[in-house]
Amino acid sequence: MQSIHTEIWINVPAERVWQTLMISQAIPPEIRTAILERKVGCPLKVPMSSGGRRVTLTVTLLTADPHREIRWKGHLWVPGLFDGEHKFEIREETEGKTLLIQSEMFSGLLLPLFSRTLVETRKAFESANAAIKDLAEHESG
Repeated sequence: MQSIHTEIWINVPAERVWQTLMISQAIPPEIRTAILERKVGCPLKVPMSSGGRRVTLTVTLLTADPHREIRWKGHLWVPGLFDGEHKFEIREETEGKTLLIQSEMFSGLLLPLFSRTLVETRKAFESANAAIKDLAEHESG
């Protein structure tokens, strides 16, 4: 099992972070639609690209708690080969200052083959977090 954990402070309330996250590229459109339609537990087909490869993951939305948490679990082809549980946590620590945490826990038989992809994924999380911060702070001020 391997995990990625990233976080960023955003100088706006949690509600604004949620709104920005929901329009950002950090959440695939299929998952965003499932969140908006409250389709927790329903499997979705989500096309992804990584390292120049296009793959389709089967993803299940596990949690969609507005202003607090979004969590989904996906797998490549069949469960147990390459699985990932992705999570966004939104924590308003003080009024108007929010911690956004983006993390993912990876497991499966093919995990050793994806070490380069995990490095790229960490960079993508950090870029997405920075973009969410910039958009949330710019739009609110």
